[in-house]
Amino acid sequence: MARLAALIVVAALLVGCGGEQPTRESQTVPEQKQPPAAAVALSAPSPDEIAAVQEARKMRVEMETEKGAMLLELDGAAAPAAVANFLNLVEAGFYDGMPFHRVEAGFVIQAGAPELVGRPPVSYTIPDERSPIAHERGVIAMARLYRGQHMLPNSASTQFYICLRPAPHLDEMGFTAFGRVAEGLDTIDLIAAGDNILRASVLPPAEE
Repeated sequence: MARLAALIVVAALLVGCGGEQPTRESQTVPEQKQPPAAAVALSAPSPDEIAAVQEARKMRVEMETEKGAMLLELDGAAAPAAVANFLNLVEAGFYDGMPFHRVEAGFVIQAGAPELVGRPPVSYTIPDERSPIAHERGVIAMARLYRGQHMLPNSASTQFYICLRPAPHLDEMGFTAFGRVAEGLDTIDLIAAGDNILRASVLPPAEE
């Protein structure tokens, strides 16, 4: 029953695609492959953290998955709250051992649901941001609560998605894109529902 309840909660945390639905059947997460990780106590990024990320502009995260590694380049100038939040989660080890629970062929892969690894959800959300980053292939963005026909604004917290193909309707719906896959783009095509993020780590800024 507990796992069923968790899956119901996760089902509500969809990227959402308005009237346009993926043409292929989406995969569902299989049984958990690793034991639950320890709960992580986190809070929303502070104004100082958001300002620091905005000033730094470009940040990098290495994400190792069961299907290969990806280098994520995050744009602090485009979406400072989303980037500061994501960096905090990565530094806390929040995503380590967490599965990609949603895979929509030709649309997105999605991860970041703590219920699936025995962790409580965080107790905060972050505001939506008007990011100039378009939803192209390889772009990473924050998922929001989507219930029935109604999407809840300012409801992003830990779940993120990566676009497998361009999705301009998500730009129109106001989802906050905050970076892109700079290296390892082929990895996103290999990920299936239930594949785990092995570890994620923040890298030093690249030399210009």
